[in-house]
Amino acid sequence: NFAFKCHRHNADSKDPELFAVNSIAFNPVVGTFSTAGGDGSFNFWDKDAKHRLKAFHRADRPITTACFNHDGSLYAYAVCHDWSKGVAHHMQLPADQRGAKIMIHPVGQEAQPKKEPATAATKRW
Repeated sequence: NFAFKCHRHNADSKDPELFAVNSIAFNPVVGTFSTAGGDGSFNFWDKDAKHRLKAFHRADRPITTACFNHDGSLYAYAVCHDWSKGVAHHMQLPADQRGAKIMIHPVGQEAQPKKEPATAATKRW
């Protein structure tokens, strides 16, 4: 029983701004996962340790879908209007922001689960 609290702004305030999680993707090699959301950001998570591995800078629009490639070395995501604010908001956007962008992020160590430091009880001699 654990909730990953992500895609929220002003989380410490009395009235935080919450955004939809539009996509969840699992890294097929290391078993970590990502969330991408209506706030335009994506995060890598360690499901076993129940913590965020890395939060990335926000895009200029929502991320509507995302996926790792077959070996987990690339992460692709789509940045575009997600229709949560309706067609009127979409029509007010500048013409260059009405289309979708496909972004590719090379995945490095930030998607790897953190290894627990060895203790006397777990260290093998």
